[in-house]
Amino acid sequence: MLSKNVTKRLTHDVKAALAKCDRRGQSKHAAKQAARAEAQRTQSHYTQITGLYATSSYATYVKQALTALRWIADRYGCKRLNECRPYLPAYYAEMQARGLSAWTIRTRVYALCSVYDADYASLFTVEHLPARHRSDIKRGRQISAADTRHNTPEQEAVRTIARACGARRGGILGLTVEDLIARDGHLYVHLREKGGKERNAIVLPQYETAVRKIFSTYARNPKAAATGGKHRLFSCSALPKDMPLHYLRAQYAQDLYRYYEARGAASGRLYHCRADRKGRSYDKGVLMAVSHNLGHSRCDVVVSHYL
Repeated sequence: MLSKNVTKRLTHDVKAALAKCDRRGQSKHAAKQAARAEAQRTQSHYTQITGLYATSSYATYVKQALTALRWIADRYGCKRLNECRPYLPAYYAEMQARGLSAWTIRTRVYALCSVYDADYASLFTVEHLPARHRSDIKRGRQISAADTRHNTPEQEAVRTIARACGARRGGILGLTVEDLIARDGHLYVHLREKGGKERNAIVLPQYETAVRKIFSTYARNPKAAATGGKHRLFSCSALPKDMPLHYLRAQYAQDLYRYYEARGAASGRLYHCRADRKGRSYDKGVLMAVSHNLGHSRCDVVVSHYL
């Protein structure tokens, strides 16, 4: 059992080490745009943007790094960050022996790489990290029995919004009455989401009436907070962390693909699936339209995680 002093010291060391890549409060989207503009101006290669721009990413790296370091300190009697480094390969073997998922292992490894400012080959003496496979993803991919608990009118409204426009958690919580836009015969929801990115997501036609009603009903929600002089539609309690938003976004993506396909948005250029979905094909033009509305920019992400 670690003493409080050792735990505090390790926590301090980790946060001090991560300070060099702490970009919280800055826009990653703006940083990427600036890097692309600089690459075009100098006719050089695009410089990959690194750093922790989101508070959630920073908190995750601190938590995952400390999980590993506390295990090492408890097992080997280490008291400082530099004392734990020689035992990182042993911790990597421990993660594999416990059968942790590829996602957990990779997150923990990259958190420690940021802390020690070194690559994983030198820290953990491994050439490759475990591969991640779409078929192994379970969380948020289907409705579970626990989801029947979230049945208040406000929570039902949140589910409808997610199903209608594919919004993420941050986008839903940031909605105000001014974010419903009617344009060119379509209804859109303006979303402000992770990385400082903003987008107008088209509302599926079959949900337009319901979405208009929700925006009208919750325009003055007494439970919701006000930000920047604007009143939000929903309170934080309307969106529990275990609500399966990814499942709802996937349903939106599938319906939106069919919607665009039926309206002649196909480009004739095909995306061919690989691995366990080999043999399936999707139109790249339709995929990019769906990707844009989901807040992504790649066909493979939409196919692998939504369709």
